[in-house]
Amino acid sequence: MSFMIYPPENYKIEDKFHLDVRFIYKNLERFFSPGPVAAIFNTKTAELFPVSVESLDEKTGFKLKVEDAPQASIQSFLSADCIFVAAIESGKLQFTISGFRALGSGLLGCDIPKDVVLVQRRENFRTPAPPDRAFKALIYFSVGKEMIGDIVDISDKGIQLDLRLGAAEMEVGTIWSNCSLERLMARSAKFDLIIKNIRSNPIETSRIRLGCELYQPTQLNLNEFMSTRSAIQNSRVNRRINYWYQDASWC
Repeated sequence: MSFMIYPPENYKIEDKFHLDVRFIYKNLERFFSPGPVAAIFNTKTAELFPVSVESLDEKTGFKLKVEDAPQASIQSFLSADCIFVAAIESGKLQFTISGFRALGSGLLGCDIPKDVVLVQRRENFRTPAPPDRAFKALIYFSVGKEMIGDIVDISDKGIQLDLRLGAAEMEVGTIWSNCSLERLMARSAKFDLIIKNIRSNPIETSRIRLGCELYQPTQLNLNEFMSTRSAIQNSRVNRRINYWYQDASWC
């Protein structure tokens, strides 16, 4: 049987992608209950084979089921430096394996890691906005006229807004200039948005959802959107969503 498995990231991973050590087990429990097919990667030979998480326990660690035996012997992996890697909904999760052991009946075990990274690799990945009513988008749609947009989700290069129907010109291709993200007294650098799609609000008929992309963004615009999206996503993973703004570069 063929399994979709991936090698780990082999570059130096930024600190922001490391899970908070206080919540590693809680997050692993959430990600792998039930768990997706993952892989064991031999760092010396670059060989890998698929496994699935049968169970995990804070004291005894992971119990892994071998889904497809590697060409090399399992023993060659047990005696080597290996990395566990899994593509989950939030991104690519990986950690260096410790206490790797055979449990019999096609099962393997390893310890709960003390350091885990979760790298978001999907381009234009959208993360839902935090439950922070102070986090808004300030939209300028004509000279001297502006409106506040509720943020539904945000990506590295765009944003989905929830607006009152008829509040401004809303057609695909419309460009809004000099917009900004804001939270309380903090504001991002100004940026331009282009409307890419429009759809009705699934709950309120008097409101509308707009998918917008950055239009001719500066590097600062890209950095601030990436920083915001990463801050929200990482704080949610680490269960600190109420403090997401502490890691956003413009806040």
